[in-house]
Amino acid sequence: MNALDEVFARTRAEDRAALIAYLPAGYPDLETSIASVRALAEEGVDIVEVGVPYSDPVMDGPVVEQAAAAALQAGFRLSHVFDIVRAVREAGAVPVVMSYWNPVLRYGPDRF
Repeated sequence: MNALDEVFARTRAEDRAALIAYLPAGYPDLETSIASVRALAEEGVDIVEVGVPYSDPVMDGPVVEQAAAAALQAGFRLSHVFDIVRAVREAGAVPVVMSYWNPVLRYGPDRF
């Protein structure tokens, strides 16, 4: 059983839906992004979907596009996503990374 299976089994046993939050990694900056995911997890969010900023987010809406652009302008790098994922995990929630394939491919799938 993986971490997501465990969350869904627990929430089913508690007769409730899992609370899932989405935040773009590195928005508005890395420090605030880490503090935000920690706060969400500490306040009871079960799963935090960590969105990876990408320079050409063709499938995202304007709000996510603007957040991704701001994160990239603030210096976000793909390696920062691991710091954010670690923060989610340490705060007690399950992280799930949402990304386009292009950044992962450029970073290197095995390395990612």
